[in-house]
Amino acid sequence: MFGVFKTLRKLVPLLRRRKEEDDIYSAIASFDFKSFQENIDYQVIHKNFFINALTHRSFLKAKGSNGLKFSSNERLEYLGDAILDSVVAEYLYKNFPDSEEGDLTKYRSVLVNQRFLAERAKEISLQKYLLAAPTALKSIEDGYDTILSDAYEALVGAIFLDKGYDASKEFLNNQIFKKLDVKWLNQFDENYKSKLLEYTQANTDFIPEYKVIAQEGPEHNKLFTVEVSINQRGLGIGKGRTKKQAEQEAASNALKNLDVIEKMGLKKKKKGN
Repeated sequence: MFGVFKTLRKLVPLLRRRKEEDDIYSAIASFDFKSFQENIDYQVIHKNFFINALTHRSFLKAKGSNGLKFSSNERLEYLGDAILDSVVAEYLYKNFPDSEEGDLTKYRSVLVNQRFLAERAKEISLQKYLLAAPTALKSIEDGYDTILSDAYEALVGAIFLDKGYDASKEFLNNQIFKKLDVKWLNQFDENYKSKLLEYTQANTDFIPEYKVIAQEGPEHNKLFTVEVSINQRGLGIGKGRTKKQAEQEAASNALKNLDVIEKMGLKKKKKGN
């Protein structure tokens, strides 16, 4: 009798685990690949890569698989992130020949950040195909971007494994770069010098002047300190590895101290006064 109970104690967890894994297999079996391929405009060869890309860790925890035969999209996300960085860097290098390293880095950060990638994921309705727990899906509806952006990166990784780097590049070109408005991207170019100039021209009779007040370090790795002034009165100081970077930081700091211009009596007098 006791032997029967011992056997049952061993069998119940196994049966429960089998049921849980069957639930996962059922979810995968009901996955609408035809609709998915139409939405992402890509023909899948190896379905398992894409199931993996769309499997959030909450789905496995909810089903209790304990990672025995299934894994979340976290490893694919890591791979896709690296590919995305490479493709975006190449695109920016080729299409913004006049931009310096700092500007290219800034543009890249815009194109790979969570919010931007989550928006790209929504454009192809990626949330409809995610295998995730109800709470995770609810967080997407509430505006939580991480799950969607991670899934988008994992999707890029899946395409890489499915057909290679060129296929990943073509996907991103179709999904992002062909639709990318360069003017929209340029708005992220924080040209503080230009903003300061516009302000001073509109509100004073002077223009900003920039002066290097210090240089440190060897010739190949200098650190410049620049001060910006109006009518010989200092408004802000900035540091940078190039004069341009230091000037931008100085202008940025000056824009935080615009009230000083009025205190110094530099603002234009209104007509009639």
